[in-house]
Amino acid sequence: MHNLTVALVTVVAIMSVVVWFDRRLLADLAGTPDRDLRHFDRRTWALIIVLSFPIGPMLYLGLAKDQR
Repeated sequence: MHNLTVALVTVVAIMSVVVWFDRRLLADLAGTPDRDLRHFDRRTWALIIVLSFPIGPMLYLGLAKDQR
């Protein structure tokens, strides 16, 4: 029973970090003007961020915004 508790707490902690990070990036995406987004539109970037953790958020941070 102890191992199950440790595993459950670990999963909850990891998922909390994933959700927090995704929410931060989605808030950043919502505040970014359309003219500053590169490669994809806002909806596509949102799907990439949410569906492909951790690669999607890294792609967004590295490629999505125009570096003006």
